[in-house]
Amino acid sequence: MAIYEEVLAWADRLPPWRHDALRRLCVQGAWSEADLGEILELAKLHHGITSALQPAPQPIRFAAEHFPAEANQDRTVVLRSLHTLTNVGKIPSNQALEFQAQGLTIVYGGNGTGKSGYARVLKQACRARSPGTVYANAYAPDYQQLTPSATIDFELDGAPEQAIWSGQRGHIPRPELRGISVFDGDCARHYLQSRESATFQPSALTYLQQLANGLNQALRPRLQAEIAGLATDVTPFNVIPADTEAGQAVHPIGPATDLTRARALATLTPDEQAELARLPQEISESDPTAKATNLDNAATRVDELANNIAAAANIVSDDAMDAMQSAHRNLVEAEAAERAASVLLQAEDATQLLSGTGQGPWALLFNAAREYSTSTAYPGQAFPVTDEGAVCVLCQQELTPEAKGRLGRFDRYIRDRAAEAAQVARNAWQQIVRNVGQATVTFTVSPIMLESLGARVATLPDEIRIFQEDVAVRIQWLRTAVPSGEWQDRPAYRGANPTGSLHQIADALRVEAARLHANLDAAALAAKRLRLKELEARRLLSEHIEAIARVIESLAHRAKLQSCHDDIGSTRSISVLAGQLARTYVSDALAGRMNDELNRLDLYHIRAGVSSTGDAGAVRLGIQLQECQLDPHLVLSEAEQRICALAYFFAELHQSGSTSGIVFDDPVSSLDHNHRTAVARRIVQESVNRQVIVFTHDAVFFGELVTLCQDAQLVPEVRSINYRAEGPGYIDAGLPYDMRRLADRIAQHRVDQQQIAANFHNPPGDDERLAVRNAYDDLRVTIEVGIEDTILNGTVVRFRDGISVGRLDGVMIVQDAEFREVQRLHDKCCRNVRAHSHAAGQQRAVTQPDELLQDIEAVNTLFQVIRRRRG
Repeated sequence: MAIYEEVLAWADRLPPWRHDALRRLCVQGAWSEADLGEILELAKLHHGITSALQPAPQPIRFAAEHFPAEANQDRTVVLRSLHTLTNVGKIPSNQALEFQAQGLTIVYGGNGTGKSGYARVLKQACRARSPGTVYANAYAPDYQQLTPSATIDFELDGAPEQAIWSGQRGHIPRPELRGISVFDGDCARHYLQSRESATFQPSALTYLQQLANGLNQALRPRLQAEIAGLATDVTPFNVIPADTEAGQAVHPIGPATDLTRARALATLTPDEQAELARLPQEISESDPTAKATNLDNAATRVDELANNIAAAANIVSDDAMDAMQSAHRNLVEAEAAERAASVLLQAEDATQLLSGTGQGPWALLFNAAREYSTSTAYPGQAFPVTDEGAVCVLCQQELTPEAKGRLGRFDRYIRDRAAEAAQVARNAWQQIVRNVGQATVTFTVSPIMLESLGARVATLPDEIRIFQEDVAVRIQWLRTAVPSGEWQDRPAYRGANPTGSLHQIADALRVEAARLHANLDAAALAAKRLRLKELEARRLLSEHIEAIARVIESLAHRAKLQSCHDDIGSTRSISVLAGQLARTYVSDALAGRMNDELNRLDLYHIRAGVSSTGDAGAVRLGIQLQECQLDPHLVLSEAEQRICALAYFFAELHQSGSTSGIVFDDPVSSLDHNHRTAVARRIVQESVNRQVIVFTHDAVFFGELVTLCQDAQLVPEVRSINYRAEGPGYIDAGLPYDMRRLADRIAQHRVDQQQIAANFHNPPGDDERLAVRNAYDDLRVTIEVGIEDTILNGTVVRFRDGISVGRLDGVMIVQDAEFREVQRLHDKCCRNVRAHSHAAGQQRAVTQPDELLQDIEAVNTLFQVIRRRRG
């Protein structure tokens, strides 16, 4: 296993994804499409590309346990049994396929009997060059969830061992089983290289070439297609001027473009958007003075509207209403105090006073009398004047002592604070009532102004309308609440006061006007044009920023893909190693041994020699045809190329010095008569010194193997794999029934007759008729086998090439009576079998079981007599 040890030591320099690719190749013999997809994902991950698979695959490094099968002389491994097959096709799990440890074991099975299932398990477990796939029962409803498995008993240097093989992905079989060498049609195709179908090399070199060229051919086109599919065209973004801040932020567009800065520049604030909309008109104005004046006037009108709304709002504001409600409450409280003082006033007078004395109207009258007395009747004298000769200013009669005392009390009452406070409250309330009655809260906004305001603040016209309606509702409520004194259910505003927005618009109009005035300055105008260009570039950037982001992402992704693409194509180190190993392990000695094997396989016209195309990794063992003007693979037949592959297999096996077992699975498929015999002879020769296991469905090849073993006085173990009513995969020891000799067949006839007799009913029906017909059908074949084996003395035998002329003398001893007995028994069988049509009128009776037994014994006796006479 030195060649793989060299590969393992060298593999440390490989990236992890190539480690995983080499591991899969050595374990499986080839990559599936799923493998190639995962290997590509691992290569992408290695270059910083997020995996499309979830969860992302993780690379597994190539290690010693991943070495493929390679014969070596270190230890001897032989197979003893393959059993407990679970979920391997439809093969039952209770079957055991046993092998002899030394010599030849032949496993015969026809097509569809399950033979390939057993062989495929061994190919997987022993790590054949092309291990293939072991399938579960495809008819099972849960097929996708089934995992094939099997148990393998083997001997390692004579000591018993056991291994569990599993078809679970990633399972590594016991490394010791790699010592078993396997050859089949797939392995032959593996030996025959795709470009030169008649060249050979060790599997390690083949795997290294696949690691280099195979991945290169399989994965690089996928990456190239992926790169080509990326949107990386930057020409649409040339509309963003490169001499602007926005242009400088993105040009040239590439993986290193600062997308964060570009996104910031692509975001325009509302003020910048308004500026962008305004600047073109400002710049295009021929006489900005008139426009500026109009803007100033508009600002004044907007301020006036805001002031009118504010004045109306003040009248019905919550503060104003709260003040009115408070004044009303003061009036009620002051008049209550006034009434209490009036009661005291009346209580002090012995005479009953007029109703209402001391209250509002009376107090007005008294104060009017005071005004008249001090200003006209008795100027300069304090009121009331009660001196001798003074008269009442109201009735103008002389004051009696009682009247004088009453006027004094009245004056003190009026001067009391309760009465004064009541009067003040009444005066204040009367003013409120007048103000509410005269208040005006309406304000008018022209449709043109509303449209202009809406152009700046889309919601403002509705805000003004709703506020106007709310003010009207509140004044109406106030005019009802003031006279009634009912202050409940005060209406609330449904929206904000629009005066703030109006003042902002007025300020903005004045700023615009100031900018227009500034246009008269050439430098200022140039600055505006530059500002407009920057804003326009940023607007264009905002329109393209997401597309630019995608292109930047694609460019970054393309750079990573390109790096991965270049990495996959970087195979020189692999080719150099393959060349070094080839010069060491593809030797003239190996070519010489292969020529010996070609001679043993009767291919004397074909020679092998070391060849090289000059490529460091292409040193191979090539086939050479003398004086042939075409490449050998164009001349050699498929059978000849297959024999060359078998010769290389034996040559490589001999060079390894291995003494472990060999497994052949249908080694002569599609071979002609001459080649089949040569292969059988070579296999029998090899079985003299080691364990050899042959799986075959070719009856002629099977016969060749058995005959050649007999000629070499070797005893092969024979296993038959059969398809029964329950399904395929059933194992019987010995020859398949159709190939058994006379004695074995007679024994089976007796068993079948006993079963027929046990189930026989009279009068017999269709079941009995069918059972007897089948029995006579088999008995007729037994007679024919007896003719081959006994009467003809093995001169001509089915499933065997050639005639044994030396056995003809034994034919001559057969007597006429014996020939007539053969004819009689054969005719009787023919009358009972299904293959012959019988006249309906005959109504032939079903032969009884006892008569069937007599015929069986008659056949046995006939051929025993002939054998005894021959001695």
